[in-house]
Amino acid sequence: MTTCYIIDDESHAINILNSYINQTPGLELIGSNDNPVNALHEISALQPDIVFTDIEMPLLSGTEVSKHFNKKIKVVFTTAHPGFALEAFDLGSYDYLLKPIKYQRFLQCVQRLKPQDPEPKKIVAADEPPKHIFVQSGAKGQMARIKFDDILYIESLNNYIIIHLPDNKHIVYLTLKEILLSLPEPTFSRIHKSLIINDDKIRFIEGNQVIIHDKIKLTIGNSYREYFFNKISKSILKRRIVN
Repeated sequence: MTTCYIIDDESHAINILNSYINQTPGLELIGSNDNPVNALHEISALQPDIVFTDIEMPLLSGTEVSKHFNKKIKVVFTTAHPGFALEAFDLGSYDYLLKPIKYQRFLQCVQRLKPQDPEPKKIVAADEPPKHIFVQSGAKGQMARIKFDDILYIESLNNYIIIHLPDNKHIVYLTLKEILLSLPEPTFSRIHKSLIINDDKIRFIEGNQVIIHDKIKLTIGNSYREYFFNKISKSILKRRIVN
């Protein structure tokens, strides 16, 4: 709820603003006064969100009164004299309503001054990691879609690689180092300078060899042995001594 206070030495001007505030959802009138000096004391205690104040008043003008407000209070000057507009805006007023004030103009003013509800944060779904790659196949201009789950192993052949699948294979003009950048690291391991395997396809490990799929035996290179066994160590089931 946005709280409002009115200062005006003319009672009918207060009544008009009072009726506008009462018929506008989200606004609440918490005080009004026709004496600007008394109004200052009340405003200091009440700390309204918006103060509507006339400019030409006895004792203190509206512009002089506004200089004593908390800076968080939004000031809207109300007057029958358009000549005060420049001075009003120089004082940092948020709006300037010219009497007689029309409700439509009042509504335009308060809608701009009311605190805006923050926009709901958009829930952005995290991008799912890709589950496949596209490679240039034998036919010119044709791309083959290969699922990571279907890859058994990848073999280096000079400046090419051979992607071995259960039923066929693809020869691609790439290096092992380049293709490794496109593979999900948790699933694929380089076990030799010329071999990358799909860990999910491993059936057995025997010494320095891994056996995948239909008894395909692949050698673990000495330079990659430590890396490979460190990687799978978390999955090795070991006997635990229970007291």
